[in-house]
Formats: sequence, structure tokens, C-alpha cells
Amino acid sequence: MLTATDISEALARAATEGQALAIVSLVMSRGEVPSELKRLLVAEEGMTVGGTLGDRELNEIAARYARRLMTDDRQEIVTSSVSEMMAALADELETIPPPALTADLRLLIEISRPPLELVVCGGGHVGRAVAIAGRMLDFVVTVIDDRAEFVARDRFPDPTIRLVADDFTRALQSLKITPATHIVIVTRGHRHDEICLQEVIDKPARYLGMIGSRRRTTTIREHLRREGVAAELLRRVHAPIGLDIGAQTPEEIAIAILAEIVLVRRGGEGRPKSASGPMAHAR
Repeated sequence: MLTATDISEALARAATEGQALAIVSLVMSRGEVPSELKRLLVAEEGMTVGGTLGDRELNEIAARYARRLMTDDRQEIVTSSVSEMMAALADELETIPPPALTADLRLLIEISRPPLELVVCGGGHVGRAVAIAGRMLDFVVTVIDDRAEFVARDRFPDPTIRLVADDFTRALQSLKITPATHIVIVTRGHRHDEICLQEVIDKPARYLGMIGSRRRTTTIREHLRREGVAAELLRRVHAPIGLDIGAQTPEEIAIAILAEIVLVRRGGEGRPKSASGPMAHAR
């Protein structure tokens, strides 16, 4: 049986690794609340971390379903019957559990997600605006620049923004980049952009974006391709960065970048909602 200490320690480890963790509880069995609280901990990779729901096949179904929920940042607390889970997983279940297992069982899935991190490479006007916008969205923000004056506290008065004045490569190597990390590359020139991109392109960051015109980003892409960087890694990069909203000022560009990050996290179409709204169909 999982204790509160077991769960607390597992949550702390998951947060450190930048991973989500699901706590699955059996809350209803044949119309009654179970006399014994049974819980299962499931890691983002779908692996069982600890605990049990009392049956191996039930554990497998719950773990698969929890893993699917964890890939969608919109999901936080979900209740579902086992039969509903099986219907959702029909395309990947190899065997069908006996009816006695699925009869009137209901589970509660609570998803704990790690703090969102935003790493901004470049402390210029755009980088500063991105960092400020990132804090508004509750990201843990780190700004890197190899020019100390561009990551000085007077430019970033918010004490929660971590400032790193160091060589870009060395600074990025010192960071723990996890699936909770979002990286925005907005340095002062394409040479530094490419250095940063080459350092992080194979890391497990949730989002990786680089500023620049289509011509400039194409040049960097082709250079990295010749250096042996795999196509699937290059396709992960959002470049040119941000949603096309006609942004021109640093603040507008920052909003476009953060909007794309939200789009990647939450899903959506990135078009005006009003386009299909009732006012658009007024006659």
C-alpha cells in the first residue's frame, strides 16, 4: 500500500526530472466505495512507479490510459470507468480482460505536472520581452547571454528571473533540460543562434524555437544537415519562430512566440475564433 511519504517522494523525483506523474485511485467498485484505498503511480513514460489497484491487468489498463492523458496538457483530474478506458484504448490492447474485472469499476486519475521552464538564449530587446511575458504565464525563466551587461539585473528587475552571463555553449550545458523545458533562441546573430541550436537540438525540450527570416533559418538548417543532424531533429525546430500576427516590436514578437508555445502545449488551430463565430455569419 502506498503511503503519503511514498507519493510525496515520487512527486518530488518526477518534478526534478521534469516529468509528469499520475496518481490513479480506485474510487468505486460494484457501486460501492472500496474499504481499502488502492492507488497506482504512473510515470510519463507509462511505467508503473509504485502501488497497485489490486489486479495486474487493471494496472496495465490504468497505466496506458494515464499515459495517454499525460500527453495532453489540458487534462488534470479525470474520472473514468474501466469500460470507458478500454474503449479509448481499443486500438492498443492486446487482450480483453474478463467482464468481472471491468464491471462497475471507476478510477480517479490526478495528474501532477512539473513547473514549466523557459530558457531564453539572448538578453537583447526581444529576449527581455520574452522573459517578461514568460513570467506572466508562470514559467520559471532563465536568460542567457555572453555579454554581462545584457543580463544585468537593471534590465531584468524581476528577481525570479535567473540570469546567466556566460558562453552560450557552456551555459546551456550547465542546465538540466527536460520535457518541461521550452527553449527560445533570440541571440544577436545567426552564428550564435546556430551555436545554441546545435547544443540543444537533441535534448528532450518540449519546445525549441529560433528567431530569424526564412532565408536565414534555411541556411542554418542546411548547415546543420551537412553536419549530420538528423531530419527528425531539424523538424522539431520552430523557425522562423512564433505565430504570424504581423508582430514588429519586441513586445509583439514576444507575444507571438509565447502564443506559439501555448499552442504547442495546449493544442488549437492558431486562427481567430471569430472566424467561425456567430457574428461572422450575421446576415
